[in-house]
Amino acid sequence: MNRLQPLIVSTLVVLMACGGGGGGGNDAPIFNDGPVVIDGPGATVDAGIDAGIDAVPAGPPLLRYPVTLTDAELAAQAAALLGEGGSKNCDRCHAISRDRLRSWGTLSNAAVTRCLGDTMPTTQPAAQTIVDCFRDVPAEPTSAWHPQALGVYATAAYLPWFEYVFTTAYPTTGAAELAAFQDQVAMPRSDTGRLTQGEFDVVAEWFARGLPQLDAVIPADPPVTTCQTNITPDVASHVTAMATQGWRAGNLEAGILMHGCGAASGRACLTGYNESAVNPWSMGWTATMPDTVLRLLYEYDYSSSYWTRSSADGRFVSHGGARTASSTYRSTIIDLAWSREVPAAALYDPGFFPDNSGFALQGGSAKFCEQSLLLGLPTMVSFTEPQCRTTNAVGLYQHLGAARGGDYWTVDGQFTNDNGGHNVTSSDPSSGFGSTASIDLVPLVHTGSQFVPQAAIRKMLPREGDVVLSPTAKLLVSRVNGSFVLRKVVATPSGGSYLIDVPEIARYCLRGGKPGLSFDDRWMTYHHYVEAGDWAELGYASADDPGFVALRASGAANIYLVDLRIGTRMRVTTMNPGQYALYPHFRSDGWIYFIVRDNNRGVENIVASDAALALEP
Repeated sequence: MNRLQPLIVSTLVVLMACGGGGGGGNDAPIFNDGPVVIDGPGATVDAGIDAGIDAVPAGPPLLRYPVTLTDAELAAQAAALLGEGGSKNCDRCHAISRDRLRSWGTLSNAAVTRCLGDTMPTTQPAAQTIVDCFRDVPAEPTSAWHPQALGVYATAAYLPWFEYVFTTAYPTTGAAELAAFQDQVAMPRSDTGRLTQGEFDVVAEWFARGLPQLDAVIPADPPVTTCQTNITPDVASHVTAMATQGWRAGNLEAGILMHGCGAASGRACLTGYNESAVNPWSMGWTATMPDTVLRLLYEYDYSSSYWTRSSADGRFVSHGGARTASSTYRSTIIDLAWSREVPAAALYDPGFFPDNSGFALQGGSAKFCEQSLLLGLPTMVSFTEPQCRTTNAVGLYQHLGAARGGDYWTVDGQFTNDNGGHNVTSSDPSSGFGSTASIDLVPLVHTGSQFVPQAAIRKMLPREGDVVLSPTAKLLVSRVNGSFVLRKVVATPSGGSYLIDVPEIARYCLRGGKPGLSFDDRWMTYHHYVEAGDWAELGYASADDPGFVALRASGAANIYLVDLRIGTRMRVTTMNPGQYALYPHFRSDGWIYFIVRDNNRGVENIVASDAALALEP
């Protein structure tokens, strides 16, 4: 890191704030740049957490201020600020584990080298260089920012240094650009838990020293236990009940028309779209389930980000990413009925309620709207429309459901980012969630014009994350230690809120990403990245088979389908090297939607599968 007047700091290792992956190592510092060196005439160091901001030198504000706590004191304070011990900061979304913190440090060192060579910019070009360096595509002035590129500095997005950099880079529009930047990267993702300057100094200093005393302040991860599949009779009983009481039956009774069906239904729908078999690049996709059909619904040549979800009737499909992204409109809602793309002023994490009544996206806060807004063929969605409501009551990676005749619900908790396939992705997202992991279940009241969130009900689910709520709001499924756990949601009204119990009713020993559940709660679908041990399941003679070697070299992902009643798993797709089938989910009538990220052609496709319908009696 460059000199900070009057502070000289060795290379500052950046924590990938509230994001990251795996890692390894022991308690020794993982960087060799040495400790912070404090110099300068009359330099004064205050060791307290709120120290450093009283003696600001003339000129630009400092990025961070000196901290001289001992390693043990520093580690304890920094870990607590991140959420270790149950304070619910970064650990609301991510496990604060040894491996994760080491991985954040390793990944973030590149951000320092790339973007923070000059932390005292005094000219517009110098400040602009810093701002653009953190973008996904530095040469594109409207390219997005992501927290992964900033590391610990994502927790400083509201502090004076970033305000100074943006107002210097943009003399006339600095406030608006800074607001867009904060909306996209600021961590934690709510008004609560923001670090003060002194708190940020402590966290940044800990990473600058190489995470000393890490093993003393962060408990060891528990050993991965052997999974045993267990499906209780409750699952079959529940599925039987939902055949008539779930949203598939309810939407049929309500007369909701499914996209692409006309007078037809079931597998006879979507015949107006080409089958995958008509193209040389997709003709083998149904090799493992030759009696099924994959329909190519829509193709686009921009990169989507994170997951994709669609409306109950299958007409609207949404994801992060946009064809022409501005600083505000960075997500898209695709109207398949008119083959049109509607820019939305959000970032990612779409969701739709199971009765076709509303949808949500995230971007600095959660944004909920009436689905009727989309029926008016808007040219864009700003979320300032009267049919919309913005709230901080719902966290990232939320999933939506609703009780028939009752409240609407969301669930959020710890998660692992899954934005694979843009580059070679050779393993599923980590499922090493924390011992203090919990979920927030948020009921929402539909007033007829808006969805109004009520107080969240928190439930502890140690080691479980990427939690999904079924469309009926009666099941939860989570990822834990390379398996899926199925829980029943028992919600009892109590004094204007609910008492909630979530007993486990099944465990499936399967590896995969965040799943989706069908509208009758019978099926689960998920994607799985091709991993080193998958050669036999994919039909190769060995791990050294040239075909499997090519598949691993370019990467791929496939869609799987599980009958929750008996645990039977079927592979729906057979993707070619460089093709990633991702983010599967159901529409109301049983068709599965997913995307294919095709790196060979530089496009993505929205695809529909009738696999679940083909397996029904």
